[in-house]
Amino acid sequence: MSHRASLLGRGYQDNHLDSPRVRFRRALLLCLMTVLVPGSGHIAVGKRAVGWFAVTLWLAALGGGGYVLWKYRTDRAEVLGWFTDTDVLMLARAGIVAVAVLWGILFLDAWRLASPFRLNFMRAALITVLNLAIIGGVAGSTAYASQLIKVSRDTVKVVFKATKTSEPLKGRYNILLLGSDARADRTGIRPDSMTVASIDADTGKVVLISLPRNLQNVPFSKGSPMLKVYPYGYNCGPTCLLNAVHTAAQNRTDLYPGSKDPGLDATIDAIQGVTKLKINYYVMVNLNGFKGLVNAVGGVTMDVKTRIAMFGHDDAWKNKYIEIGKQKLNGQQALWYARSRVQSDDYTRMGRQKCLMAAMADQLSPQKVLLNATKIAKSGKELLSTNIPAKELGQFADLALKSRGEKIRTVSVVPPEFNTVTPDFPAIQAAIQKAIDKSESTVKSTKKPKDDSGRAANQTDDLNAVC
Repeated sequence: MSHRASLLGRGYQDNHLDSPRVRFRRALLLCLMTVLVPGSGHIAVGKRAVGWFAVTLWLAALGGGGYVLWKYRTDRAEVLGWFTDTDVLMLARAGIVAVAVLWGILFLDAWRLASPFRLNFMRAALITVLNLAIIGGVAGSTAYASQLIKVSRDTVKVVFKATKTSEPLKGRYNILLLGSDARADRTGIRPDSMTVASIDADTGKVVLISLPRNLQNVPFSKGSPMLKVYPYGYNCGPTCLLNAVHTAAQNRTDLYPGSKDPGLDATIDAIQGVTKLKINYYVMVNLNGFKGLVNAVGGVTMDVKTRIAMFGHDDAWKNKYIEIGKQKLNGQQALWYARSRVQSDDYTRMGRQKCLMAAMADQLSPQKVLLNATKIAKSGKELLSTNIPAKELGQFADLALKSRGEKIRTVSVVPPEFNTVTPDFPAIQAAIQKAIDKSESTVKSTKKPKDDSGRAANQTDDLNAVC
């Protein structure tokens, strides 16, 4: 008995000698072989040209994938970068569709070679349903993957369209996170929250530096065009707060010629002046769009320290709260958790915002991102505007993975540590540098965080411990 006959039954060519059981076994084996090694079933029944063509492509794909994994096994940032490269995504989309079509054709031909119409009804139905289920699974998976790649590619093109890169200074990336509170009844963007995430370019360790929106007399960094107007800082009175810099400069194209957003550039100059940190990139978060991201990942779990009002000063009749204790917040609740000031204040709110950022970073595991990638990508278009170029996303994704489990240190320019009306900027800058030095140190801190129901998150060596 030949090898093919031993695999597929004595009568694989002499169909008149086949028993129903042998024909059924052959049909199942053809299906299994086509699943495991596309084309191997065709070779076994003598369809060598088709079979070897498919097997060669399959082995080439496995060999190519193995080579890539071996070559880039130590360069995770490069591999992660492929997932945000629009050209790679386009090729990947075309590739998986081509593979799915060819594989589907092989399954159909394997079903034909199995001669299902020479089986009894039940066996023929089983073989047909099995093949259709496999083809349907391949087609469905391909359609999902293709749509996911399309949405991700569109998001990268829309959100991360900048091309200019910025090198880390003293081994750190400093990314300005702005919460946009723009509404139809307000003039200008008026950033609602301003936090600098200072990230070690090697380890991914993070220090969060928060600046209150009501900080006064802020200086501008050296070389800023705003120094022509405010040589002694933004000191034009009690209404000249840090979050008003954007409004003051939003139409000053004379100061920032060619700028798409002079107000944002002026705000960055002010924050660089306050912190003495070079801002590499900014991320503007639409706070109303933020709830879409939270909903996209199925909510965020928070340990709520105090009862938080879900209403403003003008609609207290709503009488709706986020209660104390461990709660899984939906997008609307998470937005109120971050923004509520009823029975609270700006500084306590800043602490909650840090806790929310830490929780999102901790709970957004790679698995959760993958399973909800389409929803996340769609929310990203409404959520973010940034000058981070797509080519940097692999690097930052790698740093985010490195930072998981690491302590997050925080510095906030809030009372009683700092006066926000007449700030001591050298002291602020010294506190920031001290936190960065601690973050880079290998010596573990023994300081026990104090929980004061919100504000503890503003000044701590371990953000997760106080949240």
